[in-house]
Amino acid sequence: MTDGAGPAGPAPRGAGRFAPTPTGRLHLGNARTALLAWLWARRAGLRNVLRIEDLDPRAIPQGCLEGQYADLDWLGLVYDEEPRRGGPCGPYRQSERSELYLDGLRTLDRLGLVYPCWCSRQEVLRAAVAPHADDEGPVYAGTCRPQAPARLGEDGLRVGGLPARDGRLPALRFDVARALAHLGLDAVAFDDVVAGPQRFTGLGDFVVRRGDGVFAYQLACALDDAAMGCTQVLRGMDLIASTARQLLVLGACGLESPTYAHVGLALAPDGRRLAKRDAATALEAMRAAGLSAGAVVRALARSAGLPDTADLDALADAFDVTRVPAGPVVVEAPA
Repeated sequence: MTDGAGPAGPAPRGAGRFAPTPTGRLHLGNARTALLAWLWARRAGLRNVLRIEDLDPRAIPQGCLEGQYADLDWLGLVYDEEPRRGGPCGPYRQSERSELYLDGLRTLDRLGLVYPCWCSRQEVLRAAVAPHADDEGPVYAGTCRPQAPARLGEDGLRVGGLPARDGRLPALRFDVARALAHLGLDAVAFDDVVAGPQRFTGLGDFVVRRGDGVFAYQLACALDDAAMGCTQVLRGMDLIASTARQLLVLGACGLESPTYAHVGLALAPDGRRLAKRDAATALEAMRAAGLSAGAVVRALARSAGLPDTADLDALADAFDVTRVPAGPVVVEAPA
């Protein structure tokens, strides 16, 4: 069955999700996040959704997505809704959801919360008001931010609808200060069920669509979580600042926000953060070496303080998200 768009109307409420970007092999850290997110949704009796975050298909290596599917299948993680099965909230690949993102931009534009930015990466770095602190990069200095909000309209939102400068078409940025004022806030605050209370200020205006027309992660992820009825999101601690940005997008668009759980990052025994380039921790390599999926699931379960079993039903019954470690956790590949 192919990924279907599903019926019109609001998404069914109540889901957890795993949303990988298919730019490399899944490693033990990715698998740990996938397992914990799956168990949390199953424990809560919610739908389990697999969404593929392939916003720029040109950046996806050939065969990578199929490899990630094979890894998740090997682990036994079966999803209620995903690209291969379809579902009521599809498509489940971000590369096929651009109309939703454009509608979101229209909403933000009507509120005067987006503006064009012609700055190059080097210009952003030179003018940054804070060093690179999270996945979004250095805090944007507001070089192109207008003094007063001005609507872009359909022509301005169209890719190529605004003039190029120095050969660059503008990206569109989200005006954080105006969004906070619109929402009556002085900061973005939320309670994370693993990491505890969070408060973010000084986020800086972030890109919601690149100059080449590719929609940005912060916009797409926020809108997809709402459209797919995701009521809970479990992901790595490295994305906790992204949650603040996504909450601003959700709030500005009048959409409900999920409950968030940011878990500690998985580390190799030598203390390094696991990465897609680490062949030894890739699930593909473990499958090729003849390791059993059960041994991998048991190792991941132990890293989260769960029973030493590969029985997913038993793990779901025992799962308590509030007991998942918030700090980094060493995950050793099973022998």
